[in-house]
Amino acid sequence: MAIKNFSMDLEFKEKIYLHGLSLLADKQSNLQKDIAALRDGIANDSKSSMGDKYETSREMSQQEINRLEQQFAINQHHLFNLKKLFWQNKSLQILLGSLVLTNIGSFFITVSLGEIKIENQSVFMISPGSPIGKLLIGKKVGDEFEMNKKLINVVAIL
Repeated sequence: MAIKNFSMDLEFKEKIYLHGLSLLADKQSNLQKDIAALRDGIANDSKSSMGDKYETSREMSQQEINRLEQQFAINQHHLFNLKKLFWQNKSLQILLGSLVLTNIGSFFITVSLGEIKIENQSVFMISPGSPIGKLLIGKKVGDEFEMNKKLINVVAIL
């Protein structure tokens, strides 16, 4: 990524923010559909002469529902946190809601969603509690730090 071509304005930051909201909303919807389908499957399953196989199948479906409900709760928490984020924040130091450009890539300090592409530019949506998030919080433009034996320079903050 060429640093000089990187877009660092509020419009670009808003696109990242809205994309994150969209990803979380889509995931929420898909999880709800999956949970509903499994519940329908359990409800429509008729007890067969197999006996134990029927109970095992129901139990496996219930375990899958429980796993999906946990994912749903986590996703709902991420969605809540992203919605309440004041992403328009501008600061001289990196904090929650900052868009940060470094020599190794760009990071939006929000919730952990991984790498996204906006206008052909990669941005990592990371939580402040992630390993690199913890190192970035509080840094200013020009600050340097080391992570995994690699020197990282803070180039810009929005």
